[in-house]
Amino acid sequence: MKLNGVYSRPLKEVIEELELSNMEVHSDEGGNVKAIELKYTEKKPEPEPKKTMNSPW
Repeated sequence: MKLNGVYSRPLKEVIEELELSNMEVHSDEGGNVKAIELKYTEKKPEPEPKKTMNSPW
């Protein structure tokens, strides 16, 4: 995906094409959430199913 594609499309569409690879939640000493970091990476291609030969045996 190109950078201009990220900016020209809704974020929801962009995220649907990616895979969440890391998440960090940052909080203060009182347990209040201050920030959440989400890291997305390209989805790994799914392996192609093995082709079997149609053998009469």
